[in-house]
Amino acid sequence: MTSGDQEPAPDARRVHLGVDGTRGRWISVAIDDDGAFLGARLLDTLAEVMDAYPGAVTVAIDVPIGLPERGPRAADLEAKMLLGSRRSTIFPVPPRAVLEAASYGEARAIAQELTGKSISAQSFALRHNILEAAPLGADERVFEVHPELAFSALAGRVLQSSKRTWNGAQERRACLASAGLVLPADLGEAGAAPVDDVLDAAVCAWSARRISGGEGQHVPEQPERDGAGRPMSIWF
Repeated sequence: MTSGDQEPAPDARRVHLGVDGTRGRWISVAIDDDGAFLGARLLDTLAEVMDAYPGAVTVAIDVPIGLPERGPRAADLEAKMLLGSRRSTIFPVPPRAVLEAASYGEARAIAQELTGKSISAQSFALRHNILEAAPLGADERVFEVHPELAFSALAGRVLQSSKRTWNGAQERRACLASAGLVLPADLGEAGAAPVDDVLDAAVCAWSARRISGGEGQHVPEQPERDGAGRPMSIWF
């Protein structure tokens, strides 16, 4: 197991965790009840992330939790409406059978049958992260969060600049700092993660603390349920 040098302080502060997938691995950012940075880690699996923070009060993850049986999720459709011109940052979650297909060709055929549309190679490539995260749906501490929705809630407006640009990254880092989450210049080994993924994990952590404090919002207001009866909501 490989971890970053920046780790949570060994004290009694409660931990709120934000997690994002990055290049086949997972970047996590931990903060305390005041929103202050506690640490960051870059780990190979979600199981390692959860093991690294066994006492985390809330875990917000930028991965769909809850897969539809057919058609699009209402959560994805409403999130697109909220983001307006930035709606393309929301990837519609395919039905479970599509993601569990043995090949991309098979996935396209199943998607056409269940949704009336094919599936892009980019969406199909996300299946590993989605299926790895699926078991976390049974953990009441874990919430699905979309970073762009979270940043819009933090900034009070939809951020128009791309997080992959210099201006976009600095704007998002400043938003986090305004909420007390100051990311250090050196994250140790965790700093090997792309900047946009670190920022996404950080705003997920901000959302986790917000959810824990009863301030979180989610779409839709009345969530649909997946095959296991779990609500399919996007929080921010």
